[in-house]
Amino acid sequence: MVESSGGSCQVDTILEAFDISMRTLQRDLAKLRMVGAKIEIRDALVVCEDDGGGYHARSSEAAMRQLAILTYLTGGPSTITSIVTYLNDPIRDFSIDERTVRRDVDYLESRGLVEAPGQWSEPGGKTGPSCRGECVDRSGAYRLSSAFMPRFSLTCDELVAVVLALESAPEAVADHATVVSIRDKLLASVAPQTGPAHYVTRRRFTKGRTRRSDPAILRKVDTLELASLEGRVVRIRYRGTGDGASKVRDVEPLGVVYYWFHDAWYLVARCRRADELRHFRVDRIDGMMLTSDRYEYPEDFDLSDYTSEMWGVYAGEPTSVKVLFFDEMNVVDRLHAEVLGRPSARLCQVDDGVWELVDTVMGLSEFRTWLRTFGSSAVVIEPENLRNQLIASAERMKEIYSGPSVMAGAGEAKEDAIHVGGRRTGSPEG
Repeated sequence: MVESSGGSCQVDTILEAFDISMRTLQRDLAKLRMVGAKIEIRDALVVCEDDGGGYHARSSEAAMRQLAILTYLTGGPSTITSIVTYLNDPIRDFSIDERTVRRDVDYLESRGLVEAPGQWSEPGGKTGPSCRGECVDRSGAYRLSSAFMPRFSLTCDELVAVVLALESAPEAVADHATVVSIRDKLLASVAPQTGPAHYVTRRRFTKGRTRRSDPAILRKVDTLELASLEGRVVRIRYRGTGDGASKVRDVEPLGVVYYWFHDAWYLVARCRRADELRHFRVDRIDGMMLTSDRYEYPEDFDLSDYTSEMWGVYAGEPTSVKVLFFDEMNVVDRLHAEVLGRPSARLCQVDDGVWELVDTVMGLSEFRTWLRTFGSSAVVIEPENLRNQLIASAERMKEIYSGPSVMAGAGEAKEDAIHVGGRRTGSPEG
């Protein structure tokens, strides 16, 4: 109607002719602009500018066809063949050929609404199935541009829950690259301008192997991590290891760490009362409350960097260690699994059945406790003080086992007690 009037037409005339409201007219004009029409309202006129170049939607059928293509592509990448099949379905019945569809798609591409084959790819250049139940070569499929992709909304805690569920259950998706791709797309779609979601993978760190934690503990972990993301001060009631009494403290959470050897979660936070960084075992937090107080998360703090040098979860002076391990009872397999996350560790074979671990650790007491679990399969070469400590420990163990013990009477099946270091432990016969 506008074109037949020489490129402009009174708004009131259009409203009366089609018996529509102003709001409906504005929606229709927005749809026309989606498919390339240069049409808008100026003063009391609907004006359409046609520069004569390119491919323009000159009929309602072309506009509806292009809108149908855009609608179809919201379901995922598709080839020209699948688009033609969709448009010629009896429900839509556009009755068009592939050439017309290519013209429509090329026009949509020129308007920045569609990305052509070869302009996009999955991470790693992989191919994969489309949403149509067919195997599509990504290099031959069209998709909506990122500017036209529909957006959805998640709250911060919902986003954290989804992303962490992906990362904590890798067995749910066989391909790790797929998990990474899903996570990155989720974060990009919800928070393209970074924000709290950008740091979701930096506030939780696992040292060593993962185990299934108590759901009640995990709820505390999620709450503390969310407080860290939002920069909120948490008031905790913490039970110490001494008299067992709980004390109330206000802390600024910097992240949570799981240490497999203790099978425990730890909160890394700045304690406001002590005015220093502290570690709190989550299972000893008897209660917590998110306060309205806010704090600035340190820009130079990275949870993974902070914990990577510590052997466990307690800091100490950096110490260079060298230990020989004998490959007995899958010792080497265990070693590979337990030092996997340590960037400073170097594990190599030095002889037949003998492996050497060289590392720089913080928290030598935790490292010593870990070494004892290997028994005679581990021999400390450096440092000398650690070697002497383990020798003294072995001598004490020898004295314990060389001392007198009370044996059960011959032919009698009963429980006996063995006194070890002043501690009475029950031991069933046999």
